[in-house]
Amino acid sequence: MADDLAAEVWLAVARGLGRFAGDESAFRGWLFTIARNRLIEHRRRQARRRTEPVPPERLDGPVERGAGGDPAWLVIEQLGTRETIEALVADLAPDQAEAVLLRVLGGFDVAEVARIMGRTPGNVRVLCHRALRRLAVERSAEALAE
Repeated sequence: MADDLAAEVWLAVARGLGRFAGDESAFRGWLFTIARNRLIEHRRRQARRRTEPVPPERLDGPVERGAGGDPAWLVIEQLGTRETIEALVADLAPDQAEAVLLRVLGGFDVAEVARIMGRTPGNVRVLCHRALRRLAVERSAEALAE
């Protein structure tokens, strides 16, 4: 799924490269905008897709640990070994998570993130501040619990 999404992004970049004009910073913003739009399209398609029913015998069968087994085991194993970025931002509101990821992982400044997200710079600063404050509070509470 992620590979397909990445391929769609690079195809869109290849198609539009002839029309692009700008420096490295503008290119990065253009690239992240394309990626963001493809991700939004992908999520919309996934939301519209109907789920496929699971046969009853699969639901009643034994729980296997690892690939092909209960997905809960996979999550427990992953979180038990290392905490991923996705796990950190999973509890944030989607717009907060997007703003933090663009600022931290993308390395964009507030103005670039605002342009990519179609928001004002002030709104981006507020989203990042609230998200980072919430993460700090959650991590502090976890540290105290240990």
